[in-house]
Amino acid sequence: MYDDSIRKFAEAGTKKALLVKSQFAAFFIGAAMAGAYIGFGDVLMFTVGAHLDPAWSHLVMGIVFSSALTIVVFAGSELFTGTAMYMPLALFTRSIKVRDVLFVWCAAWAGNLVGAFVLACLIRFAGGGVLTGDGSTAFFAAVSSKMAAEPVPLFARGLLCNWLVCLAIWMAGRTENASAKIMLIFWPITIFVAAGFEHCVANMFTFSLALISDHPQGVTLGGAVHNLVWVTLGNLVGGGIFMASGYWLQSRGTGHVSFKPSISRD
Repeated sequence: MYDDSIRKFAEAGTKKALLVKSQFAAFFIGAAMAGAYIGFGDVLMFTVGAHLDPAWSHLVMGIVFSSALTIVVFAGSELFTGTAMYMPLALFTRSIKVRDVLFVWCAAWAGNLVGAFVLACLIRFAGGGVLTGDGSTAFFAAVSSKMAAEPVPLFARGLLCNWLVCLAIWMAGRTENASAKIMLIFWPITIFVAAGFEHCVANMFTFSLALISDHPQGVTLGGAVHNLVWVTLGNLVGGGIFMASGYWLQSRGTGHVSFKPSISRD
């Protein structure tokens, strides 16, 4: 039923595992670029949403943030939340081993953080724009709320977020039409932002900018770590269990899955 899509994403995960082992610097740079691209989406989202009527702000912010994943997909880069789906599928097809999955996840996460932090520094050097200017009240309130949230809600929001993010990637990967890809990315991303779900890479940028700016007392490094730990775990479950495992098990149930490793595991 979904053999072609599963094979496509499993092969992408396998290639990422090989790239990390053979050309780590190239993979890490790609991950840093993804962190920056998501950060650009944050900049647009908070800039547009700073002075909107509260009745419309979440919807509009969701609409404009879809630009971030659109850039990632079309420009090409290594986004951690996408690997949450790719790598389990590569593992299920026995193309890679568990240590390969963990290595890719760690490298992508760290690279995304570096890229997000570098962009945050550049935005700060540029004056901070609306985020630390006339929109700072809304920006810091959002950051403080994220950092103060309890573990279970953060985990659940992270899970729901990456279920939608990976759904957007999955759907976009099932067509070769560029216009269709853009629309298929648009809807899940709009939903996750408008609903207030949590994306660890997006948070990397907002937390970095908040921490290096003149921030209120509620913005702390400990709060950032707390949020990223639980949101990252939720993102992994959303992409790995709700997307990768869900479609894999569905295809097994129809008796259509019969893959062989297409790339050597050595």
